[in-house]
Amino acid sequence: MIMHSHFKISSLAVAGLLALTLASCSNPEAPTSESGAATDGKDAIGVEVNQAAHDALPQKYKDSGKMVVTMSESSPPLHFISDDGHTTVGVDPELAKSLGEAMGVEVTIESGSFDAIIPGISAGKFDLVVSQMSPSKERMKVLDFVDYYQSGSGIGVAPGNPKKLAVDELCGVKVGVLKGSFQDLKRVPEASKKCVTDSKPAVDVMTYPDMQAPILALSSGRIDAVYVDGPTLGYAIKQGGKVELLGEKDVTPVSIAFAKDAGLEKAVQLGLESLTESGRYQQVLDDWGVGSGAVTDFAFNKAQ
Repeated sequence: MIMHSHFKISSLAVAGLLALTLASCSNPEAPTSESGAATDGKDAIGVEVNQAAHDALPQKYKDSGKMVVTMSESSPPLHFISDDGHTTVGVDPELAKSLGEAMGVEVTIESGSFDAIIPGISAGKFDLVVSQMSPSKERMKVLDFVDYYQSGSGIGVAPGNPKKLAVDELCGVKVGVLKGSFQDLKRVPEASKKCVTDSKPAVDVMTYPDMQAPILALSSGRIDAVYVDGPTLGYAIKQGGKVELLGEKDVTPVSIAFAKDAGLEKAVQLGLESLTESGRYQQVLDDWGVGSGAVTDFAFNKAQ
């Protein structure tokens, strides 16, 4: 919207596990192949190098012609591991590859745990993050951001909402979140602070290394709710989920990130604009059923 231990499972297994989820702000109705690739019966719109985007790249990328992009690996339909056990598929890898083509560089995708992304950028292992990362003020101390999508947070409960929970009343509730996510770092702490201010028990937060774990915890009754990215939850519910949508909150932009002062913002913005003009940007989103999350303002360092 949107970063796990490295157990990799097929997209069909992901669907089965994530089927314990809830609906989201998106409209995830696109069919997928067994390998996880979106299919809508149309040929992909070709991407040509945008000369202005290429020219705006720092010299080292012009010289190497290569860029390493990272993202987390278990948030369908945004980014997840396909049936082959190692290829990352979904909205983000397709957009990352297309953006690379527009900028005139070859993109390599290296997926992993969400909470390892910022250390990896700081260590120079990765050049770009395309992983639904929210551009918070705290993250802007070490990263720069260009908005590329928008999504909200979905709150899911067991079918029938047996504990009669409410979206704005999670005080004392056991809530599962993805470790290092915006929900973990900002949304749930905000809700918990309000609880304490109102003399109520704080939210009982349980953090997990990947998206499967909190959903499985909910299904087994170990937690009472999940609070995660909307598109992932929407995708799961379309796969026959057994989790009920309690509600959705805070639809805001998410961003492509890169090291502070790396000088990539102009190239990324121009690349995204060229993908929009060609229709490729909207096609990727529509193919995965999340077209409603498209943005037209690829803003630079607009903190959420």
